[in-house]
Amino acid sequence: MEAFIPNHLFNAIMRHAKQVLDAERSVNDIQIKKEFAFYSLSKAESLFEELTQEQAALLKPLTEIKNEQELENFKESLTSYIYPFPSISEAQLKKMFKKTKKLHPPELTDKKRKQLTYLSWLDAGSMKKFMVYEYEGKLAALKGSFLPSQKKDICHFCNQVTDVGLFTVDVTLNSKANTYKALSNYICQDAESCNAHLTNTEKLDYFVAYSQSAKK
Repeated sequence: MEAFIPNHLFNAIMRHAKQVLDAERSVNDIQIKKEFAFYSLSKAESLFEELTQEQAALLKPLTEIKNEQELENFKESLTSYIYPFPSISEAQLKKMFKKTKKLHPPELTDKKRKQLTYLSWLDAGSMKKFMVYEYEGKLAALKGSFLPSQKKDICHFCNQVTDVGLFTVDVTLNSKANTYKALSNYICQDAESCNAHLTNTEKLDYFVAYSQSAKK
């Protein structure tokens, strides 16, 4: 069976799995626990447009989670079927960010690529944030300023309350007239944590789509 689970859906599935374990610990009524477990499985299955019998069978043990070890076993059973973030060469990155002389992206192992929905890093010297995201089958590159906030807030992408910063991208409206519009949102300072908490890509898709469509 081939990999079929993107990182953000893996996070969503595991969130449902943890809720099953929480219910197991906090609810006394056996029937209610059983019903909630199957409800959670249904929610996990609905994350996908369609599932093969093999894929559906991989998710079914979610209903049987009773302790931390079974939760970990379930997590491990899914890991082989997470499809990784695309492998990107140094030459590709240089082509994406032509105006940047020196790039310092994080080193990506095969394991780390499975934990990414988007690739991002901060150049601390210039306070420029770089982002690469696969959108509609193509790699989209974004570069903008990043101003860390002094207080915690909600990340626009993953919705967790955490240390955030204002990510601002200059979007080209008319290259001939040299007109731009700033697109800004508060997002996680820690991109790794953001990737670990993403359960849907709706806001990320919109952010990238707007920045890309304006360039056309």
